[in-house]
Amino acid sequence: MKRNKHNATLIWSMLIIICLPIVILLTVVQINAFNEEFYMTEYKKYNISSVTGMEFQDLNRVTTKLINYINDDEDNLKIYAKIQGEKREVFGQREKQHMVDVKKLFQKGFSVRNFSLSMVILALSMLSVTQKDMYKSIFYSSLLALIVTVSLIILIKIDFYKYFTYFHEVFFNNDLWLLDPRTDVLINMLPLEFFIDITSKIGSWFLAIQIIMFTLSLTILKKD
Repeated sequence: MKRNKHNATLIWSMLIIICLPIVILLTVVQINAFNEEFYMTEYKKYNISSVTGMEFQDLNRVTTKLINYINDDEDNLKIYAKIQGEKREVFGQREKQHMVDVKKLFQKGFSVRNFSLSMVILALSMLSVTQKDMYKSIFYSSLLALIVTVSLIILIKIDFYKYFTYFHEVFFNNDLWLLDPRTDVLINMLPLEFFIDITSKIGSWFLAIQIIMFTLSLTILKKD
């Protein structure tokens, strides 16, 4: 009986250790990736209006539709705007096809996050009877997440483009993400510097949350 109880506790603990960081990370990604204000700040920072030849108002409108599309609130990316003084469709076929892949990736991410959240809620409710086991699970979850995150931050700081490329090679089964800045508006709207900034912001948020969880769970465990 004790052995069965121990095994059950171990399973619930492992679910928290694995699933809780996934829930937090994907939620942080969603918050930042769909934050239009962040995009506008980046556009001003890197003078994207001048780079793309689009008015700031049009950039704002295109970004809203782009975010809505990824969030599955829009059916297509057929958008027209003035570019270099000429009204034309903003995105070409290659850009649209890549965004189809991006949308699918985000939607899969939402599904993974929601499933992981249900597992975390279930595991926490099962361990709530023995709160020490619950806080131990949260402690080890945040500790593992901190180790992995710090390791990734070091690697990314060394060569962001290298690991940015690895990310695309792992999550996309084509080369549609390789766009030409001479012809493709999307890569000019969202240059490498944008992804460095948003990755840094996501990493900072995630790291801060894990540090808080680590500190609180450790403090509670020390009191017992």
